[in-house]
Order: sequence, then structure tokens, then C-alpha cells
Amino acid sequence: MKPLITSLFIIIITTLSIDQLKADDYTDAMLKALKKMGDAADKNEKAAVLKVRGDFERILQLKKNEWMVNYYLGMLDYMLSRYAADEKNNDDVKKYTESAISLLDKCTDVNDQFADAYVLKMAVQGNRWQYEPNKMNDIIAKSTEAKDIAFKLEPENPRYYLIDGYMTFYTPENFGGGVEKAQPLFENSWKYFKTYKPKDETYPNWGNDQAAGMIAMCYIKLEKPDEAKKWIDMALEVKPESNFIKSFVMPEYDKIKK
Repeated sequence: MKPLITSLFIIIITTLSIDQLKADDYTDAMLKALKKMGDAADKNEKAAVLKVRGDFERILQLKKNEWMVNYYLGMLDYMLSRYAADEKNNDDVKKYTESAISLLDKCTDVNDQFADAYVLKMAVQGNRWQYEPNKMNDIIAKSTEAKDIAFKLEPENPRYYLIDGYMTFYTPENFGGGVEKAQPLFENSWKYFKTYKPKDETYPNWGNDQAAGMIAMCYIKLEKPDEAKKWIDMALEVKPESNFIKSFVMPEYDKIKK
């Protein structure tokens, strides 16, 4: 009996060690991939985004927190759909948007309490209008459904207000959007970023510079360059390397500054 107990103990300890190794491998791989993902986004390089997507695909082989990995894969596919839109490649817009939707659904099928997945669904569903303009009712319904779930799960998630602000900012005023309605949403996002803490280092932690940058964009649209400059400076304080600020917001600011 004693040798059996000893053998079982060894098996248990070995299993725990293997599980811990997998956990360490997973965390290490995720942090490296997230760093590459951030660098790719800041450099605005499509090739780098495609490369880091392969890194996340390989992380899936560790069979740990696959729902989180699918979230980031969905985010990368959404980013690729935006590149495709810039290239006016509607086939790729559809391909990457549909892939992002599928990946985010896989994420929430496993973890239906993960608010950030629903936040991203808001944006991805809205992306469908580029290739399915005849399905606006369905697009609005699914985006609204994701929005309602995200708010219910985490009403103080800063990315919820950031994405809602983006969608409002780019919606014409006669359809309920516009700068004046978007600005308070971006301001809420900025406010909640000050107190929001990710559950661990692999959880989403992006968007702070975008919140400040979009407040600046609102002031740019309202032709208030002094206020816009203040928010640009605040954005660069939290993320000095922000490509979003340097390549998108500042050129717009330069057009109106006196």
C-alpha cells in the first residue's frame, strides 16, 4: 500500500508541476505576444499584425485560457479588416470581420462574463455595414445586444465608453450621432481608465491614449485648438509612442491650429 501511495503522490506532484509549467509557458507566451501586438499597432504595420497573429495561434496549442487567446485573435482580425478597408479590399474586409465575429463568439461561448469580448463585438458587428449595407437592422440589433451585455457586466469598463464613443462620433447627427454626443462618452472612458484595473497582466489594457485622443478630435471638430492640444499632450503622457496620436490626431490638429 505504501509504494502505491508514494507512486500516487509522485504522479500528483508531477501533474502539478506540468500544469504549473503550462501556466508559466502560457503567461510568458501571452506577454511576449501582447508586446508584439502593441508594437505592431503603434508602428501601424500590417505584416507585423499578421506575424503576431501566428504567435497567438501557436499559444492555442497550450490549451489554456483559449477563450482569452480567441479574444486577441478576434482583435487582430478586426485590425486586419481595418487595413483591408483602407486598401478598399472589400473581400478581405468581409473575411476578417466574419473571422473576428466567429472568434469572439468562441470566446463568449466559454466565458460569457468577459465584458471586453462584448465591447469588441460592438465594433466588429458595426464593421459589417461595409459589405452588408442591406442588413443594417441586423447589424444594429447585434451591436446593441453586445453593448447591453457589456454594460451589464462591467458598467465602468473604459473600453465600453471608448467604442460607444467611436460609433457615435462617426454616426451622422441626423441618425443620433455626432461630436457633441460622442465627447461625453470619451470623457467617461478617460475617467474610468484612471481607476480600472485588469484582473491580471494578460487581460486587455488598451485604449487610454485613444480616449484622450478622441477627446482631442472632438475639440478639433469644434475648432478649439487650445483644448485639443491639451488632450493630445495628455494622451502622449500615458503613451508617448502612440501611433494613433502621432499619425491620426496630430495631423488633424495641424490643419486647424493658428
